[in-house]
Amino acid sequence: MAVSTKGKRKVNVRGRQYIWYVSESGRASVPEQGFVAEDEPARVLHIIASNKQFIVHYRLPQPGDKTAQLTIEGPDFPRLPGARQVEVPRWRHDSNPYPTADFVRRLIGWCLGLEQT
Repeated sequence: MAVSTKGKRKVNVRGRQYIWYVSESGRASVPEQGFVAEDEPARVLHIIASNKQFIVHYRLPQPGDKTAQLTIEGPDFPRLPGARQVEVPRWRHDSNPYPTADFVRRLIGWCLGLEQT
């Protein structure tokens, strides 16, 4: 069964097609201490390979976060086989509310072990 591309963007990395989109999750993470003035929803970047073997969800970090969370669903994740959740290093443009195709390519490259941190 193919991946629905309606309302989603496409990007190619090394001849393989990926579909990506950004959504808002219900709640942002609540700090351990302090007061939360507004409940700002967390934005999540979803990347799916056309064959559904590579499926990751990248929580776009807020300013001040030291790392970002990457959740892996698909079986194809060469960087850390068998991992289900990984802390990802911060990149220069990862806190933009709408990531670019170039950022998505870099993230896929990092996941596949093509790009170093």
